[in-house]
Amino acid sequence: MKQYLIRCISLSVMLICGIVGFFAHAERLNVSPFFKEDFAKNPSVTMVSFSGEQTDWKGLTLYKSVSVSGDPAKADEIARSVRKDGAKAEFKETSFKDGKLYFGFYGLGGAGENRKYLFYLDLRPKGKDKTTLVYIEGDWTPEEVKKMITKKIK
Repeated sequence: MKQYLIRCISLSVMLICGIVGFFAHAERLNVSPFFKEDFAKNPSVTMVSFSGEQTDWKGLTLYKSVSVSGDPAKADEIARSVRKDGAKAEFKETSFKDGKLYFGFYGLGGAGENRKYLFYLDLRPKGKDKTTLVYIEGDWTPEEVKKMITKKIK
């Protein structure tokens, strides 16, 4: 009986670890590497990052943006990663030009201050050599995020 109990407990622990590991892995985004300092060292890349304490925007906990100009390979790499993450999004608004992702706004889940959003804009189809990716966490509705981002772009 004692061995049976030990086996049951061991199997339960292994099952729980497996489930936790799966969900931790699912939270990783394909776009994460583009927000690392190594990527920002490239002269074609501009990065902005701040947390809610550094802004007057109530409810914002994290803002990261990266823009690429003059490096089509890096811009294409970002687009591929955005499409992969976008495929798992809870909601999305997208626009394509000539079969390529031009605009994407994605809700990645979460609740309260842990809501996660991705915004992507590729201006190359309009003749401008710039691609921008924004990651936001905070207690904002999708409408509030879109309003803030459109103000920043104008």
